[in-house]
Amino acid sequence: MLRHGESVANVDGLIVSAVGPRALVEVGLTERGREQVRAAAREAFRYGLGAGTVVLTSDFARARQTAEEFCAELGAGEPRVDERLRERGFGTHDEGPATAYELVWADDLARRDGANEVESVREVAARASAVLREADALAEQAPVVLVAHGDVLQSMLAVGEGMDPYEHRSVPHLGNAELRRVGPGRDLFGGVAAPARREPESPGG
Repeated sequence: MLRHGESVANVDGLIVSAVGPRALVEVGLTERGREQVRAAAREAFRYGLGAGTVVLTSDFARARQTAEEFCAELGAGEPRVDERLRERGFGTHDEGPATAYELVWADDLARRDGANEVESVREVAARASAVLREADALAEQAPVVLVAHGDVLQSMLAVGEGMDPYEHRSVPHLGNAELRRVGPGRDLFGGVAAPARREPESPGG
């Protein structure tokens, strides 16, 4: 999996999660974010990824631009859009300060679903898990990279490690344009655990 590179929203310290022109078109990568993605692609070569890699991406501008830069650097085909990889819906926090992520994550740990109209962890994990299962089938033929957003990928990592996805923030969080392998777990609430490396970067988004 690959989290999007540094975005305009990361720099501005804003949450942009509602489906609309802002998320789909306007809030893309910074130039630093594009360079982060190119660097991630160069790292990917060392992991054996190359022109045959299949890339699935969220349709939000920051993720889609990440996927396009990544594919171009790898020499891979055009990325495939999958709306299930969209950012978690942050409800009434949308277009507000990124400091609200901490409030949402506290609600997650307390299993307070639905506060401030935020998409529940269960819903996020369910769509992330569905993409993972389909990616598994694709991976029988070619390497697969999923490009998405902080909370969606954190949930995916938690599931992959056999953890309760409500505890997704206990998984070392993904930095901008960080490439990480997903663990073998696919059951939403059980399985095995494996360590993941930590690279601090901009939270959320």
